[in-house]
Amino acid sequence: MKKNLRIVSVAAAALLAVAPVAATAMPVNAATTATASATTTNKPTVDLSGAGSVSESKDTVNVTPSFTLTSAVVKPGTHTVVIPATLKGTISASLNGTSVDANVIDVAKDVTLTSQSEYTTIYKYDTASKQTTNHLGDWNASANDVYVKAGNEYKMTLTGVGFSFGSTNANKTVVFKLPSNVTMTQNGKEVAGNKVTLDQYGNVTGLTFVVNNIKALNAANTNGVSFYNTVSGLIETKGSYMTLANANGNLNVNDLLDNLKKQYKAVQLQNGELKTFEVTTTPAELTAELTKAGVKVNPAGDFEPDASFTVTLTAKSADNGKVGTLPVTVTVPNGKVVASVSKTIMHNAYYYDKDAKRVGTDKVTRYNTVTVATSTTTINGKAYYEVVENGKATGKFINADNIDGTKRTLKHNAYVYASSKKRANKVVLKKGTEVTTYGGSYTFKNGKQYYKIGNNTDKTYVKASNF
Repeated sequence: MKKNLRIVSVAAAALLAVAPVAATAMPVNAATTATASATTTNKPTVDLSGAGSVSESKDTVNVTPSFTLTSAVVKPGTHTVVIPATLKGTISASLNGTSVDANVIDVAKDVTLTSQSEYTTIYKYDTASKQTTNHLGDWNASANDVYVKAGNEYKMTLTGVGFSFGSTNANKTVVFKLPSNVTMTQNGKEVAGNKVTLDQYGNVTGLTFVVNNIKALNAANTNGVSFYNTVSGLIETKGSYMTLANANGNLNVNDLLDNLKKQYKAVQLQNGELKTFEVTTTPAELTAELTKAGVKVNPAGDFEPDASFTVTLTAKSADNGKVGTLPVTVTVPNGKVVASVSKTIMHNAYYYDKDAKRVGTDKVTRYNTVTVATSTTTINGKAYYEVVENGKATGKFINADNIDGTKRTLKHNAYVYASSKKRANKVVLKKGTEVTTYGGSYTFKNGKQYYKIGNNTDKTYVKASNF
């Protein structure tokens, strides 16, 4: 039998109180024995004991098996597989806000892949015996062989799955909420309403999940997804769109997305032909992007737009699973313009986000000007100016101390220095005098720290120890 299918495990990230599951790479061949470290006992393999107590109002467990199956690559004109098919998968479960993502090889005792149409077993791994059944996919009579074909659909069966909810949930009943293409049984029997009763330890075992309609992606197609502008007739990597706000000064998420989808189509080269398909971005995803950027979107999808803002379009190829993204700058001539003012930076300044976390490594060097909002924003108790570009708030902030400075009172008489060895002038600043310093202190060659004073480009510094 030819080598054709390997399962590559994905690192499991068990959240909150759940310990992470170790990832195991498992190449599987027809004539070899698998070596995955899978569970062979009756102990539940999905630990949701950190999710708290189950109640009548919070008894739903959301379970989502997720798989990516890529086809085998066959030598042209033959049925000889030159690159084996690949299957990757995780199973996600959540309860009361606690989520677990685990590799299916660690979760299930048996993993079986079957042709959806002909019910031919393509792949089966039994962890108890550590034996693997491995074929090449859909039956091909002329070749007297089978292989996973691009575009065909397959069924995945996970047997022997168990969940642990902790002793606080002993003997309680939970409901498993599953995607439409997933069914569940327990010990070979149907489960009415997907309701199961936990044992005296808060566990449930013997579950089998069947995932239908897993489409094999085309591994032979390595082409990415691009975006075609139906107005200009060009392929674009950065989009642009102009619209007007309504009489209330608002745009609507649904209307905006519909218009963007009319202007931009996703394209991909498939089997020598350029195929066009729809952008897959949803109103919910667009709303989430706007919200993250600080734009308030009401339940009806209305929002007050800036004069210019950026949204992202996404498209996923059903042929090979490749995902493309297109940033689109939306210009709204009658949109909101942020009041701004030009300020001089008195101390080298980094950019920060709305949580006061540094953004990249770029900085504005001292004595250069920057356009910022007319008033400061307080973040974690400190004042920041938001950077404004083209009348739009950027979401990047500069510490106001680097622009306006901080007033400090001298504890000692102080000289003003131009360097560690040279005074800037003959002025002596008296004890008790209030002086404005800019930004953090500088360390001079003598190892001592100095603050810049004076709203100018002169070399005027005072020892930090004098404050």
